[in-house]
This record gives sequence, C-alpha cells and structure tokens, in this order.
Amino acid sequence: MDEFKIIVTVALLVSLAALGAVIFIAQDAVNNAKIPDVERGIVISKAPVSDNHPANYTVNLSENRAFYILNNPSLYESIQENQTYLFGCRIDLNNKITLIESATLIPAPAPNP
Repeated sequence: MDEFKIIVTVALLVSLAALGAVIFIAQDAVNNAKIPDVERGIVISKAPVSDNHPANYTVNLSENRAFYILNNPSLYESIQENQTYLFGCRIDLNNKITLIESATLIPAPAPNP
C-alpha cells in the first residue's frame, strides 16, 4: 500500500507543477502583451497621441480602426498616408489597444493596359 501512496503523491505533484507552468505562461503572455497579430489596411491619418492611451503615436485606418506606436519614431515617420500596409502588431489587453511593431508597404497593383 505504501508504493501506491507514493505513486499517487508523485502523480499529484507532477500534475500541480504542470498546471502551475501553464498558468505562469498564460499570465506572462497576457500581462506583457505578447499576443501577436497581423493586420492590413489603408492608412488615412497618423498623429501624435492626444488621448490618454499609453503610446506615442496613433495610426488610423480606413476601416475606422486605430493602431498605436510605442517609442518608435522612425517607424512612425516611415508610414505614409493613403498607402496600404501590412502591420505586424501585438495586442495589449491591459490597455485595450493594438501596438504596431512593423509596417510593410503593399504596392498598388499595376494598371491594366
């Protein structure tokens, strides 16, 4: 009977350790806004942040969506209005905003002859 108790105790400890690891990783991902996202859209305007969002710049898309840039003035300067971009983003759940980490210009299609 003692061996059975040892096996059950070890199995319980391993299960608790695995559950703790999953909880730690999930909390770290949510708290540090490590949730990746990719978005595409036409930039209609960009400006320094004038509301209370914890970012430096805002980029507004034609679909009435606003993305934010944090501490990256060169990225902000590289984005042009009335152009289509593919944005590499991360979702900040704590502040309920989407932060742009990269922007790739999508060229306009060539006109048909």
